Amino acid sequence: MGCCAKKKLNQDENLLSKDYDKNENYSITEVPVINTKKEESIKMTNVEKKLCYDDFTPLKLLGTGSFGRVLLVRKKNNDKLFAMKILLKSYLKQKHQEEHTKTERDLMVSIDCPFVMDVKYAFQDEIHLYLVTEFMQGGDMFFHLHDKGLFKKERTKFYIIEIILGIEYLHSKNMIYRDLKPENILMDKEGHIKVTDFGLSKILDDMNDKVFTLCGTPQYIAPEVIQKKGYDKGVDWWSLGCIFYEMLTGYIPFYIPRNEKLSPKLFKTPIRYPKNITEDEMDLIEKLLTLDPKQRIGNGSNDAKEIKAHPYFKDIDWDKYYRKEVKPPFIPKLKNDTDLRYFDKAFTDESINVKQQVPRSRVQSDYFGFTYNDSMKNELVNVKNDNNDNVLSEMKEENTDEYED
Repeated sequence: MGCCAKKKLNQDENLLSKDYDKNENYSITEVPVINTKKEESIKMTNVEKKLCYDDFTPLKLLGTGSFGRVLLVRKKNNDKLFAMKILLKSYLKQKHQEEHTKTERDLMVSIDCPFVMDVKYAFQDEIHLYLVTEFMQGGDMFFHLHDKGLFKKERTKFYIIEIILGIEYLHSKNMIYRDLKPENILMDKEGHIKVTDFGLSKILDDMNDKVFTLCGTPQYIAPEVIQKKGYDKGVDWWSLGCIFYEMLTGYIPFYIPRNEKLSPKLFKTPIRYPKNITEDEMDLIEKLLTLDPKQRIGNGSNDAKEIKAHPYFKDIDWDKYYRKEVKPPFIPKLKNDTDLRYFDKAFTDESINVKQQVPRSRVQSDYFGFTYNDSMKNELVNVKNDNNDNVLSEMKEENTDEYED
């Protein structure tokens, strides 16, 4: 669940298997294991006093998900606004997502890219975990696509460029993102975007390794994910192709029937293009949505460089985009710093009370090493670099939730 409003899709609830839980964000995931004891044992001397929920003033509900809620909050000591993701420990335990949540926290701590969301603070109490991130006041891409239907070509290209830069960064860190979709692309008040929500992300020892776990969102999932033959970073570029097509046309490229298992046959239907699609746009979409991942653009050793070299981007100065020196074609029209016009009123009009009293017998176990402050980043990054090989060598892949025909 990203720190923005999450929409409940009204279709494709039972595509993956008969036992599929529609509240699980269309995802079946493994539980990776990361050894972070060396990081946890660091004694930080420059961290402010231990944070708690009462150090923030809750303002509005931004979104909900299967594991908790996301609030707009104001930090009391500096009046800065943040998005606070609140997770219920008992529910995480019930769904066997404890280690998975720790992994998401660890990934966000390590991130240093202008187009990928990082975490500012992380802390816990007896019943909740809290992840505090930048407040992306422009809402998510799902909201804007739903509002406009489709985007103009200039706007589409701008977003695709920034998404590519974000995914390229994750791949450079040996991460496969695995859940690229409009709901997980957030916009700041200046009009730039960030990829968020790393609940399905996977760190590999080697980016040439194969992954077998079934996970993703049906409308954006690559066909090789459901074929039980293993997949790699190419799944992220497939999802990019789906989003690219959707931004230009207002539709997803492949029809996903309701209440039907996801099958590779669904992806063999020829993609239809409106008359206003250019040759370069069509060619890039076709190469991103190539069924054979070995032939898919971006899936070779050059990764995003191969995509950047496509004629569609022939006039693009990628360094200028990375430095955010290109003005966004759309800038959110906001009255003040708490204007929530780009968030679903179904959420923002709800109550934001999350304080709960529970019997001592139900208090959940401590998440050792979960607490984090943004001022710790430099020290943690140095430690992670020194011990990267040790950490990555202890990653484990669990293949028990594969798709069954």
